[in-house]
Amino acid sequence: MRGYNGDMAGNSVKQEREKLGLTQRQLSAAADVPVSSLQKIERHAFSPNIDHALGVAEALGQPVERIFFRDRSRIRLKKPTLEVSDASQIPARAPA
Repeated sequence: MRGYNGDMAGNSVKQEREKLGLTQRQLSAAADVPVSSLQKIERHAFSPNIDHALGVAEALGQPVERIFFRDRSRIRLKKPTLEVSDASQIPARAPA
């Protein structure tokens, strides 16, 4: 799930889970997060809600900010928009 501006949370869930020797099913149960959601989180295809993020971090024994972070490399750039409050500010087109 992407935020309103295309931001995606990065995470180290898979690496931390593997360090502890946990399966996805075990972490899912400990964090009270559906396995399908955990799989999406690990693939970076889903940004968890705060409850899931806190549950996963707690189950991994880490502060949430160590597990989840803002991944600026995945932010989509928006095209700049021209805001014109007065039509007289729009330059006239040259005749063809």
